[in-house]
Amino acid sequence: MNRKIVYFAGLKKFFGDETSVEVAPEESYACLLEKLGELNPEAKEVLTSCRIAVNEKFVPLDETIKDQTTLFLIPPSSGG
Repeated sequence: MNRKIVYFAGLKKFFGDETSVEVAPEESYACLLEKLGELNPEAKEVLTSCRIAVNEKFVPLDETIKDQTTLFLIPPSSGG
């Protein structure tokens, strides 16, 4: 299945605003991050610290990707 991924902050320089990625049934969110790292090796370091949100909630990386159409990839950030 094809999943739409929307990127935030610094991830946009590696992937643009959004992409679509093919994921296998029963694949975990962690596997998706690995796949994105293969697509753009320069992004691997930041991907290890990213969180994924679905339906306005963060999901555990070891969870299987459900039937959501859009995933939101959020890199670490700091504020002041």
